[in-house]
Amino acid sequence: MNLERFREHVKEALAHLYDGPYLETHPLAALLTPQHTGEVRGHALQRTLQEAIQALKPNADLPYESLAWRKYRYLYLRYVQSLSAPEIASDLGISPRQARRYSQEALAAVTQILWDRFEGVLWQNDGLPSGRQAQTERAGDARAGITSVSAAVDQEVALVEATATEAAVPVGELLMGVVSTIRPLAERWGVGLEASLPADLPSAAIERTMLRQALLSVLSLSLELAGAAVELSVEPVADEPVLRLLVRCQTAVAPGRLLDRLRADDRWRIAQHLLEARGGGLEAWPELAGQVTVCLRVPTARDSTVLIVEDNPDAILLYRRYLGDSPFRVVAAADGGRAVECAEAEQPAAIILDVMMPGRDGWEVLQVLKSHPSTRHIPVVVCSVLKERDLALALGAAEFLVKPISRPDLLRALGRYSLGGSAGRRG
Repeated sequence: MNLERFREHVKEALAHLYDGPYLETHPLAALLTPQHTGEVRGHALQRTLQEAIQALKPNADLPYESLAWRKYRYLYLRYVQSLSAPEIASDLGISPRQARRYSQEALAAVTQILWDRFEGVLWQNDGLPSGRQAQTERAGDARAGITSVSAAVDQEVALVEATATEAAVPVGELLMGVVSTIRPLAERWGVGLEASLPADLPSAAIERTMLRQALLSVLSLSLELAGAAVELSVEPVADEPVLRLLVRCQTAVAPGRLLDRLRADDRWRIAQHLLEARGGGLEAWPELAGQVTVCLRVPTARDSTVLIVEDNPDAILLYRRYLGDSPFRVVAAADGGRAVECAEAEQPAAIILDVMMPGRDGWEVLQVLKSHPSTRHIPVVVCSVLKERDLALALGAAEFLVKPISRPDLLRALGRYSLGGSAGRRG
């Protein structure tokens, strides 16, 4: 049983949380529930799944708008209260696309708790705590880690994102820089460090500093604990805009013990938090022959369309120049009427909207876009010399920029609302 297959089992079981006969014969019932308690296995698996969700509930001193709370709320609303995806998005005050991102992160988090329980049963003969005791201890450690680390990292992440200017990060260049940075530590610990990096890697949809620090945290921790050799490699995920950065650790100790030590370290929690803040993830699993693999899931930046609604040809040329080396494809509309047609046809990742235009002005265009089912999900960044930020936001704009606009401001706005893929189409 590998972690990917285990994740699919968890997803299936959660989707049938209140279907006792289904859970009775589900593979997880045999893997996670004891036979000697006399409890019906379907009921036991249902309780185990609910306990795993509750184990992710943060302490009250963590800000309610934090990522940890949103992941827990998503799980609770989706599986315990059986709400639909649109209802969850409305309850959390997020877009459907953000809700899909939280669904992946939340599933990964609850999977990790259940995987820990599964591993505890497998390794109970190796001197590790097993069963309910292991689950309780690990859940307690996870909550303590959230309290002590995540709140501080939340603040750092917010500061980094507030000043980020890059729309996408070249992964190959970043990885070579990380290897150069970490190699002196590998030499100090006497651990072999190898990197297998293919050419033509895509760009990552994550701020550069966040990705570098997440990878440096994982590598420094791996070098310290592995004791033999560490190898870094990269794999794309089929049919997904995701890269898997794989850190393989050769170790002389039991893989289970190494996994426990990795996950107990603050560096693990920091890396996990940095990745999850931008739709990535962190997981680990044992391999054969004394090897542990750590996987950093990194979202990649797709080529996304940006619709520029602007009647000034010079301004359109400026936008094209600003976005020339970014992952965004530029489409322009010179008047308000054409803008709505283009938005419906192109389904852009974002719209840059001028206000002072002949005929239909930007305010009217914004109202039409936000009232139409096929375009209201598209983030609109209003750019104008008119300092009417409150009006723009009240009409549904995602952001307001005052002309003249700088390239960093434009990239920051686009990166915040559309990095990593175009807006979801209707249906």
